[in-house]
Amino acid sequence: MANNHLLVVSRSAVIFLLFWSGCLTVIESFTLTRSAHKSRATAGLWLDNYPTKSLFSTPLFVHRKYLDDLDEQANRSLQFHMMNLLKVDEDAKRQSEKLNALSSIIQSCNSALEDMDEAESVRSMDSEPINLPEDLSAIRCFINTSSRSKDHRNCFRIFNGDDKVSLTPNVLLSMNSPFTFLRDSLSYQSDDSEKKRGGMMYDGSEALVWCSLPSDQDFKFCSSVMDDMPFSQLCLGADHDDDYLDVELDVVSINKLAQQNVLCNEQVSNEDGRTRRQCKIKTEDLNVIQTIVSGEALEDEKQTLIKLIDAAVELVRADPLNESNEPHLVLLAHCVSCSVVASAISSWKEQQLQNQQSPQRVEDLLHQALTVVTFGNSCRSFCDGPAYIHISMFDDPWTNTLGAHSGNEDDSGGGQNAVYFHAYSPYDEEDTNEAQKATSLRSLKSHNAHNLNSCLIQYLCLIMRINGIQSFRALYDSARFVDPTAILDINPKHFAVNYSNHGELVIPPRIDHELLPAMIYATGGGQWLWDNDDESHTDFDEVLPDEIEARSHLEESFGYSVFEEIQETCCSQKVIKS
Repeated sequence: MANNHLLVVSRSAVIFLLFWSGCLTVIESFTLTRSAHKSRATAGLWLDNYPTKSLFSTPLFVHRKYLDDLDEQANRSLQFHMMNLLKVDEDAKRQSEKLNALSSIIQSCNSALEDMDEAESVRSMDSEPINLPEDLSAIRCFINTSSRSKDHRNCFRIFNGDDKVSLTPNVLLSMNSPFTFLRDSLSYQSDDSEKKRGGMMYDGSEALVWCSLPSDQDFKFCSSVMDDMPFSQLCLGADHDDDYLDVELDVVSINKLAQQNVLCNEQVSNEDGRTRRQCKIKTEDLNVIQTIVSGEALEDEKQTLIKLIDAAVELVRADPLNESNEPHLVLLAHCVSCSVVASAISSWKEQQLQNQQSPQRVEDLLHQALTVVTFGNSCRSFCDGPAYIHISMFDDPWTNTLGAHSGNEDDSGGGQNAVYFHAYSPYDEEDTNEAQKATSLRSLKSHNAHNLNSCLIQYLCLIMRINGIQSFRALYDSARFVDPTAILDINPKHFAVNYSNHGELVIPPRIDHELLPAMIYATGGGQWLWDNDDESHTDFDEVLPDEIEARSHLEESFGYSVFEEIQETCCSQKVIKS
C-alpha cells in the first residue's frame, strides 16, 4: 500500500516538474526574445551557465537557434554603392578617411587570401608537362605554371586552353625585341587570325595590351568582333574561384564607409566590445576597391606598366624613324582598369620630370611612343602626353558622372588632344524612376551602355570598318587631321547631311540608331548582355533588331554577304560567359 502511494507521489512530482519546465521554456524564450540580447557574448555567457545535460534542455535548443540568427546577421554581405565608392569626395578629409578605410579592407582581405592559399595545392613539378607553342619552348623554364591564381597576378597571360600559364614581365622586358615577341607569341590568336594576320582591321604595326581585371569580360570575344585582332593580356589583380570572400573586418572602417554612404548596409554596432566583425565581400567588388587604392594594392602592376612605357620611349629615342620595324605600344582598358593605366602614366611622367627633363620633351616622347584606348572609362586623371582615344556612350551613367568625355568642362581629365567617340546605345532606360536609378547605381553592371562586349567594342568596330582603319594610331591620326585647304563659307552644321567633325573620319549619322544594334546582333553581342531582374529594364528583344533588319542595315553599308562573314568570325566559337 505504501509502495503504491509512493509511486503516485513520484508520478505527480514528475508531472509537476515537466509542467514547470514547459512554463520556464515559454517564459525564458519570451524574455530572451523581448530583451533581444545586444550581443552574442551576453547570450553565450548565459548559455555557458545553463545546465545543458539536465532534463530541462529544451530552452537550450531555442537559444541556440536565436544565436544562429545573430551569427547570420553578423556575417553580413557588404553591399557597396559603386557611384559613391568611385566618386572622389571634394572634402579632402572625408576622401582621406574613405581611402584609409578601404585600405584597411584590402589588408584584411589579403590576409584572408593568404590563409586560403596555404591550404591550396600547387601544381607539382612531376605533373604532366604543359603543351606550349614552339616559339615558347625555348623559355619553358621561365614560364609560370602555378595552379594558384595569385601567382599569375601582374603577368602576361599565355593562351593555352584552360591551363593557368603566364610569363613574368621581367622575362619579356629583358628581350631584345619585347614588343615583337608580345605581338607574335603572347597575343591571343585564333586559327583564322594566324592565317590572315588579324584581318582587315589590323596591319601588324602595333602590340596591343589589354590591362584587365579578372572580373572584366572576355576580350577573346572582342578579338573576334575586331576581325580576329590579336590581343595580349596583362593581369591586374588576382582571379578568385568564389564569388564571395569571408573576411574579418574592422568595425570602425565599416562604419566610416557607412557614414559616407559608400556602403548600402547600416552601421555595425560594437556595444559588445568587439572591434572586428565577420563579413562577406564580393570578389568583384574587391577588384574595384583595389583600383581605387592602386598605390598600395596594385603597385606591382603599376611598375610593370611603367617598365613597358620605359621600353616604348627608349625605342623612340634610339630609333625615331622605327627602321627596326618594332611594333608600336597600345594599352587598352575598360571601366575601372583605366584608373590603373592613368596612374602608371602619371607616375612615369613624374619620374622623368624629377630627372630635370622639360615637360614638353617628356610629353612629346609619350605622344610618339604610346597610344591609350579606353572603353567606358571612370576616371578623369589622364595626364597630357599619350595619344588618347576615349570610347563611351552618351547614356552611360558611369562615364558621364565619373569619367572623361567630350562634355567635360574645358576638356579636362581626358588628356591633351584626346579623341572622343560617342554614340547612343540601343538600351534605353529613361522610363526608370529615381528610386530604381539609385538602386541600379550600386553595380557597375547596371546599364548595358557600359557593356564592353555588347555595345562599346561593336561601335569601335563600325568606325574602323567604315573608314578602312587598320591600327589605333591611324585611327587617332585620322581623327585629329585638319585639312588646311578646306575653307568653307558655310558652317558645316547647316549642311543637310552632317557626318562628323572627326578629321578625315566618316561617321554616318545613323550609326547608333541602325548600324550599332545591327552589329550587336550580327556579332552575337546579345549573349553578353547583363541580366537584370528589375522589371523596369528594357526588354532586349525589343531594342535589338531581328536577323532580316540587321542584315539589311549591314549589307547596305558594307556590301552583300557581310552579315555571314561577321557571324562566321564571331559566332563560330562557343561563347562562355566569364
